[in-house]
Amino acid sequence: MKIFDTQPKPGMPIRHGTFFKAFVRMAKAWEQLRVHNGHVDWSNGMPTIVVDGAAGGGDMDYSDFAFGFSISGAVVTVNAGEIHHGTRAVVTCAGGDKTITADDQYLWVEYTFGSTATLAGPSTTRPVSTETVMRVWLALFNFADSVATLNSVGHIGNIEIPGAFG
Repeated sequence: MKIFDTQPKPGMPIRHGTFFKAFVRMAKAWEQLRVHNGHVDWSNGMPTIVVDGAAGGGDMDYSDFAFGFSISGAVVTVNAGEIHHGTRAVVTCAGGDKTITADDQYLWVEYTFGSTATLAGPSTTRPVSTETVMRVWLALFNFADSVATLNSVGHIGNIEIPGAFG
């Protein structure tokens, strides 16, 4: 749908018919707005786009992956995964349940070079690696009304580290 038949020219008065047609078309577009895997909630005359389906997960099922996750209320269940570090033995990191209790909380994998890996978090501080420990953040979550929702994904899948590092 085109909003303007022809682009308005600088200095053109707002009362010109071009603008009236454009406003009518924009109103029609808002009224007919559809959301894939969601809906538009019109409360108090204001549109809110609502994503339906898995809480915060949209139509992507992250539970299929190593270090993937699923959300049930405030609890995030993270899958087990592996750390592949050059020619060293593969290190397995157990998955587990983590409870999100506030906005902007990270979950991450903490790998001590050549040794162990653990699922860590939640914390509102973004995990940072050191000379001996690599921290890979998996996801950042929000929290409202006792429900965790996905904010953003940092890493999905097994972790691959070239042998030259660590």
